[in-house]
Amino acid sequence: MFGFIIKKNFCDGWDNLLSVVLANLVFLFSGLGLVLLNGLTARSESQLLLLFVLILSVIILSVIIFAYSDTAAHIANFDGIRIFDFIKAIPGVLKDATLFALMNCAVFLISSFSIRYYIVESGSLFGFALGCAIFWVDFFYLLAMQWFIPIRALMHNNFKKCLKKSFIILFDNTGFSLAMGLYNLILIVLSFVCIGFFPSMTGLLIANTNALRILLYKYDYLEEHPELTTKKQRRQIPWDDLIAEDREILGPRTIRSFLFPWKDDQQQDL
Repeated sequence: MFGFIIKKNFCDGWDNLLSVVLANLVFLFSGLGLVLLNGLTARSESQLLLLFVLILSVIILSVIIFAYSDTAAHIANFDGIRIFDFIKAIPGVLKDATLFALMNCAVFLISSFSIRYYIVESGSLFGFALGCAIFWVDFFYLLAMQWFIPIRALMHNNFKKCLKKSFIILFDNTGFSLAMGLYNLILIVLSFVCIGFFPSMTGLLIANTNALRILLYKYDYLEEHPELTTKKQRRQIPWDDLIAEDREILGPRTIRSFLFPWKDDQQQDL
């Protein structure tokens, strides 16, 4: 199942390469502009102003990410997209994107100060243990938050429900969430290698949205089979059957089909 998700992510990124790269450029240049703004603000003596600009920067980037999430959902669902659909989506995501950014800023600021105080400055074994505990809480928080935006894009829930379901997905699929976290980390490294052009922000969104979309098949299956009551039964998910239709839609993809798609079309016509 995970192998199919990786394959679909690559195919979706390749098939929508123009949309992916253009959205990444918007994100990249916005990020560079905000870094420059924060650098200029850092020259001032006002720590409050610097904090305000930093939080504002996170909100702006969050809005861009949320705006593209609907496009990522359309891509994951095999629907057609328009290149600049994500620009039109900005007004509808402002509220949730801002709340998400503020929540993450609060968690980051509180955690960074707490971990530094308890582990570095407290000098006590209890403080060290407490700092480690905060670190692991943050770790699982990050794993849960990788599901927040895809849940909103695919299920159209409000902010509170998205937050709740993010943790439900995490604790019900801990191993899968860890695997996706590692996969996301690899995509981030690749993004730096490719200077932010690919896969970058859009690649991460498409990857997590595809993963959640496939994962939701599990809950549809369990809902259709209420007789499966034990943990062992509920873990035996027939993934090959559940993703069979998606495999058929995606079709057999080869390196040749990526580089010379018109040749495959010519062979089909013959």
